[in-house]
Amino acid sequence: MPRTAEQNQQIKDKRQTKLLAFALKAFAANGYNRTTIDDVTKLARCSHGLFYHYFDSKEAVFAALIDEYLTKEAEVPVQAALQEGGAKGLRLLCDYAERVANGTPKDFAVAKITVFLEDATNLDQKGREFASTHDLKSALATLIAQGQQEKKVIAGDPKAIAQAVIDMARGGLTRLSLKGESLHVSSDILFEFLLKTPIDE
Repeated sequence: MPRTAEQNQQIKDKRQTKLLAFALKAFAANGYNRTTIDDVTKLARCSHGLFYHYFDSKEAVFAALIDEYLTKEAEVPVQAALQEGGAKGLRLLCDYAERVANGTPKDFAVAKITVFLEDATNLDQKGREFASTHDLKSALATLIAQGQQEKKVIAGDPKAIAQAVIDMARGGLTRLSLKGESLHVSSDILFEFLLKTPIDE
């Protein structure tokens, strides 16, 4: 008995979801610039033909990742932190870092892609828009400057402090991905790096 149109669509959706899951792993492992369609098809154990049945290009699969993963429940809360502002926004990002370090592989992959996206070149319009609204370094510099005005955050050039935080995040994400281990990261410890006085004062 031939499959119905609905059954065919379910099979197609399932294959596309599987390809996206492998694409997420590939972009997290290699970064945007170095990820190729071949990386995705090797991980998914599928042909290039099957890949191109669902996606026209690397940019198209990345755009689908933005819709399916990078702006869903695992999203880095950059805009929410900016809305909170200052020390409260920094606290929100520190809490997010703790969730990632102790969370799911999907949380980890989304965080790694977002933190390293600053290095990406040749993004299409959708990719550039996502990178702009999820510019973690710029958001951190803004929040640090606001926290300094609140007299709660350490003194110094906000951009330089933000870069140091980004470097620390990148190092931690790289170490965890290379060793494949989890490590409890306390948001209190991360937050106290940025404060003038201990949290309880």
